[in-house]
Amino acid sequence: MTMPEAAVAGDAPWGECAALLYHDFASFAARAFRELNPRTPLAMNWHVELIAAKLAAVRGGHIRRLIVSLPPRHLKSHLASVAFPAWCLGHEPSAEIRCVTPGF
Repeated sequence: MTMPEAAVAGDAPWGECAALLYHDFASFAARAFRELNPRTPLAMNWHVELIAAKLAAVRGGHIRRLIVSLPPRHLKSHLASVAFPAWCLGHEPSAEIRCVTPGF
């Protein structure tokens, strides 16, 4: 369930926007990207929505292990290491989160 960028951007009433950001990780990640990069437009693409869906499944307990392997500049770090921990902590402030990368 994703909504157009306009609803996340603030065209919707705050209650609707807040509920969307709380329940839909892809929308939360898009809003977080806009907050962190106000001059850079986000090109929402199928791979971003797929990663967001997989990360939401991780939080929901449907996926226990996930490896995201994409070329540079495909929003891996923003989705998995910035937006996802923030979204999880918004749901459960006492959660313990570890972001692990290989030591090349």
